Parts: sequence; structure tokens; C-alpha cells
Amino acid sequence: MRAIIAEKNGGAEVLKVRDVPKPTPGIGEVLVRVKAAAVNPFDAQVRRGDYAAFMPTPHKMGVDVSGTVAAVGEGVDTLAVGDDVFYSTRVLSNEGGYADYHVEQARLIAKKPADLSFVDAAALPIAAGTAWVCLIERGRLKAGDRVLIHGASGGVGLFAVQIGRLAGAQVVATGRNDAHELVRSLGADTTVDYRDVDAWDQLAACSGGGYDVILDLVGGDTIQKSLSLLASGGRIVSIVDQPDPQSLYEGWGVNAEIHLVFLTPDADRLARLGSLTARGLLKPVVERTLPLEQAGDAHRLIEAGGRQGKIVLVTS
Repeated sequence: MRAIIAEKNGGAEVLKVRDVPKPTPGIGEVLVRVKAAAVNPFDAQVRRGDYAAFMPTPHKMGVDVSGTVAAVGEGVDTLAVGDDVFYSTRVLSNEGGYADYHVEQARLIAKKPADLSFVDAAALPIAAGTAWVCLIERGRLKAGDRVLIHGASGGVGLFAVQIGRLAGAQVVATGRNDAHELVRSLGADTTVDYRDVDAWDQLAACSGGGYDVILDLVGGDTIQKSLSLLASGGRIVSIVDQPDPQSLYEGWGVNAEIHLVFLTPDADRLARLGSLTARGLLKPVVERTLPLEQAGDAHRLIEAGGRQGKIVLVTS
């Protein structure tokens, strides 16, 4: 079978198509015939070597998968051969979704709704799952809240805008001006171009006395600069590595909470997101699909920035 392998850490050119043995499912595992695999910024970080301590090269790539169960291991009674499924892999320990086949633990896999395409299903696990954890599980977003989403036009951000709308919150979103129409169409009430010289003043003017939840998908000093925009008891949730120290002084006066999120797979959460999508309440935004062998091109697009939706690899 084909698999995309990072033979060493480096640029997109290190990704190679290799013929490798088809895996066999063990106890509690299933073998999935991969139909589609989404490409994430995390994949590019892994390829570059940001997590080299956990993933020595060569290693397989890909954490978002949709496909059809091809075989089941001993003890699996929740899935059967022929079931269409989607899932995220065990991150940092079981990548390999950029391939014709992949093995994963059955407990992490959700059945794909019949009305959901394989491409759209592959776009959900990491991006929609992260947005859900950040806003609902950690941010505790509820109807009537005001939420600010930094970096709303990326894969996670576009789902976050929709989840904020579903929760009944007022959504303020930042992003490039050329993405504002898309972001507003998905549920943002107000959009601000982060490149404007007065962007932070605009965000303060939109805060209505303070944001209940602020989602950081950008990094840098976003947490520090956002603290002054929080309402009393407000929450900042970030998915971005924070290598440099930031002042949290502004957070004391409002009893701020800061949550740092690294997504772990959960089949029940995925099933809920799949159901919302099949009912038309969430919309995966797929910018383009590429054949599996063009994984390197997909990584170059991700790293170039300016994406408006997901890039998904298809195996046939």
C-alpha cells in the first residue's frame, strides 16, 4: 500500500510516497481503508521537527482520517467490516492517515453519517473537535455570551465561528479582509482585519463591556493583549504553543481563566459533530482536494498561509 513518509525533518520536499506493508489490526483495533485525509498545520509542524523528541524519523504522516472499515481485530463489537467511519489518530503516537490503509483503536472511531461525504468527514476531527473543546468544554460558551475569535478564517476558526453561532453567542472574529465575507456567512456578527493599525481599538469597541470567551488561534502575544478585553470571570483559550513569557497582569483584575488546549481523540464528541454536520448545522469548508501523492504541495499551501478552509488529500 502507499503511505506518505517524512524521511527526515525539513521542508515539504522530505515527504515521499512509499510502498509499505498493509497493517493488521490487533486486539481492540480496526483496519480502515482510507478514502480521505485532511491536512493540518500540526502536520507541517511534525514534518519540520517541532515534535522530534516524540517522533523520530522516518515517520508516517496524517492525523485526520475518513474511510471504510476493512477488517476488525479481536474484541471489537462496535464496528464491522463495511462501516464508513471518521476519526483523528492518537497524536504523536499513531500518525499515518496519509495512506491507503490505517489501523486505529476502535474506541476512538465514530461512524460516518450517510449524508456526510468522506472529504467533509475528514475535515472534521481535528479542526471541529478543537473548536468544540475550546469554546464549549473549556470556554463554557453559552447563549448571550460574547466571544472573540482570533484567526477565524483558518480550519479551526471557521468551525469556531459556527459553534459560537450555534451556542447563541455574539461572535466577533479577526482575519484578513478578503476572508470577511466567508466568516460572516458562517455566523460572525462583526469582523475586524487584524492588519488595521487600530485593530485592537476596534475589538475593544465591539466588546460590549468585555468578552466572556476569547479564542487564540494566532499565538505570539495574543493572550497578553487580549486580557484587557475580558469581562469579569472571562476565559481565554489558546491552542498555540507559548514559548515566550507574557505578562498576565491585566488578568488579575477580572479573575481571568486561561486554558491551553491540546486535543485528545474522543469518538462521542466526533459523533456529535458528525450529527450536527449531517443536519446542516455545521458546514465543513474545504478549500481544495488533492491526490495523496501531492501531500507535499498541500503542506506548502498550509505553510504559505491565507487559507480559507481545509485542504484534503484523497486516495482515489
